[in-house]
Amino acid sequence: QNGFGIDGFRHDHDAINNPEIQALLAKHGLEDDCPLPTDSNARKILWKYCLSVAGTSWHAASLLMGGSADEDERDVVIHWGGGRHHSHSDKAGGFCYVNDVVLAIHRLLHSRADGVDDGMFAGIPDNQSSSS
Repeated sequence: QNGFGIDGFRHDHDAINNPEIQALLAKHGLEDDCPLPTDSNARKILWKYCLSVAGTSWHAASLLMGGSADEDERDVVIHWGGGRHHSHSDKAGGFCYVNDVVLAIHRLLHSRADGVDDGMFAGIPDNQSSSS
């Protein structure tokens, strides 16, 4: 075997010092306060965590819009594990691997054509709240 795992990373300590890998990690903010775990099991846990945080925020926004056919619309939804707002649209940052706040807002903004109350978007400039 060539030493690379299914995730494309070498599973030894020398790979983390590889300049190409360091550049890739830096590009996605996976350094300093948001390091990519070196252990493949820990990376799987991190991936599940990111999916859970993002998915729950998306679902919370969906509940505000009326949920699905088997769910009633909610007036208030709280996602205690959400609010990872320091990350960027294309990379991690500030101890936040996923920007779930933006995902939830995106869900709500793109639902405006479906009758979501404009009052939900008070304070968001018109050029940022368009559904186009």
